[in-house]
Amino acid sequence: MLRRGGFRTPLKPREATPFLTPSLGQGIVNTSSLTHQPQPASLGLFFLLLANTTLLYIWGIKEIVDTISHRLCPLTSSANENYIGIEARMKDLKSKLEIGSGGVRMIGIWGVGGGGKTTLALSIYSEISSQFDGFCFVENIREESSRYGLEKLQKKILSDVLKKTEMEVNKVGGKWLPDDRLRRINVLIVLDDVDHHDQLKALAGSHNWFGEGSRIIITTRDEHVLTAHKVDVIHNITLLSDDEAMNLFCKLAPQEYRSKEDYELLSKEVISYSGGLPLALTVLGCFLCDKDINTWRSVLARLKKIPETDIVEKLKISYDGLKPVEKELFLDIACFFRRRYKDERIMAMFDACGFYPGIGIRVLTEKALITISDGRFDMHDLVQEMGHYIVRGEHPNNPEKHTRVWKKEDVLKVFATNATEELDMIQAIRFECYSYGPVELLPPVVANMKNLRWVDWRGYYASPFPTNFPPRELCCLILDCYSQKQLWKGYKLLPNLKIMELYDLKKLITTPDFDRLPNLERFVLHGCRCLKEIHPSIGRLKGLVFLSIEFFPSLKIFPPITQLKELETLSLSYWHKLVKLLEIQQQNMDNLPQLHPDSSGKEVKKSSTNFSVTCWTCGDTEVKKPGEDLIDVEECCLEEPFSPHNNMKLHTVLWLFPRGLRKLDLWFCNLGDKEMGSAVWDLPNLEELNLAGNYFSRLNFSLLRLPRLKWLNVSGCENLVGLSELPSSIAVLRADWCTSLKSLGDISNCKWLWKVSLRGDNELGPLVSDILLDSVLQGNAIEHHFISVALAHQITPKRFVGRLFRRTTFTLDLPHDWYNNFCGFLICIVTNITHRPVNIIIRQEVDQDSQSELWQESNNEALAPKYDETATFLGYVSFSSLRHTTSLNSSYNKISFSLDIRYEKSLYGKTYIGAELIPKEQKGDQVQTSCSEFWDGEGKYRDIFRIQNDSVKILWQPDNDTSQSGMEVVFKVNVQNAKEKREAMKAVSSVAGIRSIAMDMKHKKLTVIGVTNLVVIISKLRKRWDTKVLSAGPARGLWKLIGPTILS
Repeated sequence: MLRRGGFRTPLKPREATPFLTPSLGQGIVNTSSLTHQPQPASLGLFFLLLANTTLLYIWGIKEIVDTISHRLCPLTSSANENYIGIEARMKDLKSKLEIGSGGVRMIGIWGVGGGGKTTLALSIYSEISSQFDGFCFVENIREESSRYGLEKLQKKILSDVLKKTEMEVNKVGGKWLPDDRLRRINVLIVLDDVDHHDQLKALAGSHNWFGEGSRIIITTRDEHVLTAHKVDVIHNITLLSDDEAMNLFCKLAPQEYRSKEDYELLSKEVISYSGGLPLALTVLGCFLCDKDINTWRSVLARLKKIPETDIVEKLKISYDGLKPVEKELFLDIACFFRRRYKDERIMAMFDACGFYPGIGIRVLTEKALITISDGRFDMHDLVQEMGHYIVRGEHPNNPEKHTRVWKKEDVLKVFATNATEELDMIQAIRFECYSYGPVELLPPVVANMKNLRWVDWRGYYASPFPTNFPPRELCCLILDCYSQKQLWKGYKLLPNLKIMELYDLKKLITTPDFDRLPNLERFVLHGCRCLKEIHPSIGRLKGLVFLSIEFFPSLKIFPPITQLKELETLSLSYWHKLVKLLEIQQQNMDNLPQLHPDSSGKEVKKSSTNFSVTCWTCGDTEVKKPGEDLIDVEECCLEEPFSPHNNMKLHTVLWLFPRGLRKLDLWFCNLGDKEMGSAVWDLPNLEELNLAGNYFSRLNFSLLRLPRLKWLNVSGCENLVGLSELPSSIAVLRADWCTSLKSLGDISNCKWLWKVSLRGDNELGPLVSDILLDSVLQGNAIEHHFISVALAHQITPKRFVGRLFRRTTFTLDLPHDWYNNFCGFLICIVTNITHRPVNIIIRQEVDQDSQSELWQESNNEALAPKYDETATFLGYVSFSSLRHTTSLNSSYNKISFSLDIRYEKSLYGKTYIGAELIPKEQKGDQVQTSCSEFWDGEGKYRDIFRIQNDSVKILWQPDNDTSQSGMEVVFKVNVQNAKEKREAMKAVSSVAGIRSIAMDMKHKKLTVIGVTNLVVIISKLRKRWDTKVLSAGPARGLWKLIGPTILS
């Protein structure tokens, strides 16, 4: 009867009602058409109930089997085995998902194209999807939404998550309303390759769309999409390390190739070319896997000039999503500015070209096209190659048809073109040609570049501009090493020129007529030794913002600049024969306001201006009291030391300085206790104070009167006994070779302090080092910044006593959950590498037995080697500073640190190293900071720590002080005979960096070129001879590398 009841008769599609949902107990099958024969009412009812019960029973078994099968056999059974390094990355991502913690979390995976974002998302989805009531992976949203619209993707999410077909979305006023059924269950949804915020608003509008415990994972190349949607966590994708890249490439290459030396060397070239990008490794590995050795060589040679199209097109997706002005900005960075500092000068160039860099650079960073690393522009090698590929376009071998020309061979090709050929495509050109070479055709060629907007020309001694050059589009002009007496002949109107920088123009005697440059905003004139006149029209440049003139010994008179109402920065350095002071009236320069305390009298508002005179020569000049109209000078260095012979005293000059002074340099000025009186130190805006090399024993004023002080240098003050309480704003303190120093004062409130140097002999004692180290580790630098402390050789912090190892490699055991409970590691090195950078190489040690030879801790409490020039360096590196590298991941249980001192063979066995983890501080009121908030002296200390490109090296320069690099210093050394002369020269020659030494016995003048640490030299000489600094300035031929604040 059962068989007759309709199970033998096939059902017609239109007669059957499909299951509406796959959920147990939802819906009863309509079986009214299971039989076509008339039946008694009671028999029909029986068959109806029996059919429903039987089908429900059969369906229930299938649902149970499917559910159990899915939960016991997740989709990742063996898929992840083919993904190198995926397990560690998955573990890191799962810790951020916080599965089981409740709530709804949205996690963004962000990074460069081809970096493995989708692979990571798919792997994590496959592993954890069984833990959710519903799940869905929506692929390639960028293309799918543009092709089919967002409504189809909305239906897919509902259909997959709720396990229903033919789902309809609820709309009101054209907007999708969230489905209430999603709020009742916990779901896992992956939205892959999102490129617009509207996509997220349509597919995962907010957290309250989903039930408790739901997780939404979003992959994108655009960080702004994630920040605009206010996701909970942004996970930056980590590229492959060299070892991981090699493992992946070897999986793609045949087994027999791995053991051959030629293939191994070529494989390393592939790894280097890929830069850890999985996409590049996959494309090249699949292509090369069955090729012979000659093909490998040919392919790698071709890649150096022509990139692989499959890789470029994938990376180019992010570029295609930019606005036109953003594309131009990216191409300029890729061609001209990679690894250049992102400073005011470069930003001004971009602004002059109309690129709006303030927003443009942020967009490029969010789209993972560029990064800002250590203050420099950077990008992945293949992303830069993609930019070059776009510039070359359809004419890779015809640079005259490119928009930008920067390679020497391409520039020479352009020079060789027909003088009548149009070169309208060229917008920007850079060339370094420090020889006459094959550039005779340059002038007629430049005349054809009608759309040229940016020129950076170095080493071309003749005028690069012919008489018929049409410079109307020129925005930025940079010339270096130019030997003409004038820039160009004839009348030149440059209406769009905003930046002009002229360096080392040896024969230039006059500047152009500035009335022909009506929109000039930035003018730099450095190293013009023969310059006698600056055209008076410079005073009529009402839009001039930045003016820097340096090293012009022949200049007698500086023209009036009373009309420069927009001027913000004035830098005048190395003006050795000042005849007439600047004629500047504040009432006519509205952008340079006088500073006054506010109504409360407690705080001085900081000026937004950057007006500076970086070197004020006053030895031969009568100093008179300035009038009330004297402008604010925020930066000043006194070039000549104070001494009786020039009749200059500190109190006669300090009162000249306005209250807005930002930087004051008084090094080696023979200042004693009398000059350090409290009456003259009323400089509330002072940020940098250099008192190095003076004779005072104490500061007779409170440093708390300098509430904005960030950098203090008292190195070489041999009589200094102690410092008063430091202001809370202090960030950098240098007190090297202060042999009488006994106290640093109270530093417990110095929460921004991150660099301290106390090298050389002093009387501080070991207790001070412990207090100092504890203070800086309690400061704001601990979470996101670096900390660098240098101590005298006899001082070792208590925490490292008995825990230093006499070797160059140290292995640190990592406790369970170290990644979450600690914020960084502290490294201690005792060595006499005091003037060279230290490469710290970080390696993972996963296997507990991976190192058979571990050094035992020493019980000797005085481990530090006892020989001259030894110092103790302590460096702290936060985990967050390594977040963009592969140096660390949470799966490690050992970390080894190795010092790369290959160039110092004599130091093996003389270097000591130790390291420890620093726990996170649980402070309820802890200040939230980022690395960018820490003062670095306008780049002065940005290279103390540098994360290297291979992601496993940290370049540590504990004694870095670029402010004193490459100087030429003249000392007066009171030597008595030829023997003492030789001994003095020998003592100086032992200091690192010295290039040349000469001694004039008649006048007892010692000239030293290449001075990198003046304090060290002074300390060495003063041990035996009375020594004074007569002059200090840029070394000849090096002045342009040093910058305007060498004395600071």
